[in-house]
Amino acid sequence: MLGDLIPVMTGVAMAGRYLGQNIVAMTWIGDGGSSTGAFHEGLNFAATQRAPFVLVLENNQWAYSTPVSRQVPVRNLADRAAAYGIASRIVDGNDVVAVYETSKQAVDECRAGRGPVLIEVKTMRMKGHAQHDPAEYVPKAMFDFWKAQDPIARYEKYLTEHKLWDPAKKSEIDARIERELDVDQKFAEESPMPPPELAEQGVYCEGCHTIEADWQRPKKEVMPPASSIEAVWEVRDFGAFSGNGAKASRAAAAQAASSVAQNPAEQDLSQAVPIRVPFGRGPKDRSVELERREKPSGGHPRHKQHKRRKR
Repeated sequence: MLGDLIPVMTGVAMAGRYLGQNIVAMTWIGDGGSSTGAFHEGLNFAATQRAPFVLVLENNQWAYSTPVSRQVPVRNLADRAAAYGIASRIVDGNDVVAVYETSKQAVDECRAGRGPVLIEVKTMRMKGHAQHDPAEYVPKAMFDFWKAQDPIARYEKYLTEHKLWDPAKKSEIDARIERELDVDQKFAEESPMPPPELAEQGVYCEGCHTIEADWQRPKKEVMPPASSIEAVWEVRDFGAFSGNGAKASRAAAAQAASSVAQNPAEQDLSQAVPIRVPFGRGPKDRSVELERREKPSGGHPRHKQHKRRKR
């Protein structure tokens, strides 16, 4: 929910690595949830740990009633992976085969130890965000466009064109689905309500059985102090900026600092601090301070006219 499973599944992936299991963890999230803190914190955690983790980001075009273009300043949500130094893929989310192949490739990369992968699947939520939402904010033309991209119809066409089934096989599958749904629905409707005593069972374990991990490596191998990995890290160049512009940048910064120290009253506030006031301004905002400096000393023209009328 809203990205909370990303750090959880990263932990599952790391646990599998400790246990010696060659597993890959995967979870899903929608486009709106990719703007939550859990999304970014979890993805950063997975990236730094190089966890075998695949995140499927469903671009549903709308986060409730807000289009993606009003949520983020990028067209492709997969671009967010670059901020964490991990690989990303973009795929047609309504193409069943393409989604499978892309996911399989991502899982193989994780098993090979190349770290997490983010997959953006571009699709469309064809109904409202919930039962109470008629989705009247979505343009009809947009629904019509995506209706023509229906993934079930496209996959059926793929199976037919590749001679992977015939009309008889399709009818058999459809009939089996209906039978299974009828059986499960009948079971649910005819089942009695559970007794209240069962409500608290199976929620917590208080010594009723022993929980032990399925270790596929010796415990001592991954437990300190017997770990073979020394807890010492080397920071290349001590984190210093390297490049042709490094000295010039430092010189420019020193010159700017010296200039401000000598003439603090002449400091250009617009250059020192970018003006970004998205939700209103207060007395401490630099934009207000800059406005006061540029404002004529005679006050607002409207006030002058008012004074003249009084006279």
